[in-house]
Amino acid sequence: MKTLYAVAGMLLVAAPAMAQGGGMQRMGPPPDHWMTFDSLVAAVGITDAQKADAQKHYDAINDILKQAAERRTQMRGQMGQMGQMSQEQRDSMRTQFQQTRSDIETHYNELRGVLTPDEQAKFDALPKPPYMGMMMRQRPPGM
Repeated sequence: MKTLYAVAGMLLVAAPAMAQGGGMQRMGPPPDHWMTFDSLVAAVGITDAQKADAQKHYDAINDILKQAAERRTQMRGQMGQMGQMSQEQRDSMRTQFQQTRSDIETHYNELRGVLTPDEQAKFDALPKPPYMGMMMRQRPPGM
């Protein structure tokens, strides 16, 4: 009888935790955006004179992220239909991923180049675009 009460008590405690997201959940796809341009302007202090150049690179980064999200969705659909990926598909996906990272890094650095040194320090403290964050985590120590 004590065991029954103990199990019931654990279920009563575990149920709200599971309902609040404490259980195993499938992670959603990474976002296809980074942050809003207005929030970037406010956080960094981008001036009106810098806005046109900054907007161009910001838009490019978000377009690249959106295209990458669409490719991920397509790839998931194909994987569900086919099961295993072939080596050619893996190589193609790896090449696309590397190109996406490279494109984001190029625009990110060009956006950073539009900024003054004080603005660059604030910019560097902000969260990175999703693919940039992955690159930073994968770099070996000391880089």
